[in-house]
Amino acid sequence: MANQVTYENLFSESRNNVIALITTTNIPDASVSSAEFRKRVYSREPDVKSSGFQGYPCIIVHPADVDIEKEKGKGSLDGKSKSIFWDVEVEILTSDRGYGSNDGNGLSDMDTYSNSLVKTFMNITNRNTLSGNSMKFSNTSTTAVGNEIMNNELIYRRSIMLSFESRIQISS
Repeated sequence: MANQVTYENLFSESRNNVIALITTTNIPDASVSSAEFRKRVYSREPDVKSSGFQGYPCIIVHPADVDIEKEKGKGSLDGKSKSIFWDVEVEILTSDRGYGSNDGNGLSDMDTYSNSLVKTFMNITNRNTLSGNSMKFSNTSTTAVGNEIMNNELIYRRSIMLSFESRIQISS
């Protein structure tokens, strides 16, 4: 796990803590053997025409969206802490293009990655670890799978929104 989320690092550490849980142990990569490594977590839409792109499936972890005290009356009476709410969107992209028996597995890969991501963020040990780093009351919601044609390739896309809430000290 990364670090404790404080008022000084709300955006960066909350995203880093999410990325820290997206490992090959938690979300297995069926497209490579266990001895191989490929980049599959991105901060933006990957450049699929780049020689550095290592193929689908891949995951995009978007920047955190932070709201400070969006509900009135949630701050402390002495003004030393505030309730913080934030969302981190995780997108999964899979493709129906593959070689041999891997061709046409886009939806199957989508289900596998989606199941693994939700299982990872609903796991009580992971939730307790996130809670210990000031990312409490985690909640997960998903979108329906959409598809689009990109560079003559059928791509499936799903968003999983990870929501958190915590009271964070803002002054001593």
